[in-house]
Amino acid sequence: MSFKTRISQTEVTMAIQSIQRAVEMLALFSLSRPRLKVAQIAKELDLPVGTAHGVVRTLVEMGLMRQDPHSKEYGLGLRLLEFGTIQMGTLEINQKAAVPARYLARDTNLVVHIGVFEWDALIVTYSTSPLMSRENRPFLGMRLPVYCTSIGRAILANLPDSDAESYLERVDRVQYTPKTLTDSRKIIEELKNTRQIGYSVVIQELLLTLCSMGAPILGANGEVVGGISLNGDPNIMQQAGFPALGQTLMETAAEISNSFGYSYEQTITNSRW
Repeated sequence: MSFKTRISQTEVTMAIQSIQRAVEMLALFSLSRPRLKVAQIAKELDLPVGTAHGVVRTLVEMGLMRQDPHSKEYGLGLRLLEFGTIQMGTLEINQKAAVPARYLARDTNLVVHIGVFEWDALIVTYSTSPLMSRENRPFLGMRLPVYCTSIGRAILANLPDSDAESYLERVDRVQYTPKTLTDSRKIIEELKNTRQIGYSVVIQELLLTLCSMGAPILGANGEVVGGISLNGDPNIMQQAGFPALGQTLMETAAEISNSFGYSYEQTITNSRW
């Protein structure tokens, strides 16, 4: 007689809860908080210390977390770096955008980022710098605000109005610098201007040392699949001239969009500078 092992609904629920706890645990770590004690993790997630320790131990065994031998605190494991490297190397937008982005960085002598809109945040998936640049690509892989970044605004401007307005209603609009736009009405005006000229300009809204220009990358059916940006010192970019940089940026965005199957030529022809 053969027997089939049946998994009860309770066991399925427990397995899902374990996965959720593990993901929530990994999400606690950030650049400002790279190390945590088990007691801190338990408190953050409202778990018994014993339960938290059990999940931590499993994550350590899987290479997703590791313990500092001196402080005994826990941090993210190197296996996550392996996963991230695989993701960045195989992501379609990175594969299609890498070469055009490198040429754009070389021709403008500015830093170029590629990013996507995910979970109400901008994720920088690729970054390249001009030759001899000392730029250390601080934003690569980070979750950035959408409303005050150039790629973010370029993406929002090419979404249906209701989607952009819904995003602005549900996110906290933090004032990162004195120049950060947080008023939804002013942001919507910027989105209209971005849609009209084809690219966004964000000056010192995320960092006082940063000026950024963004353009959307479109898929075969005209849907937004991501964005590309030029980034540099505000004075240098203003001296270079936004219209000239915007034209070059849009041409690169067009090239990448074409590789996704979208014809960008008409968009550029109809844009006003």
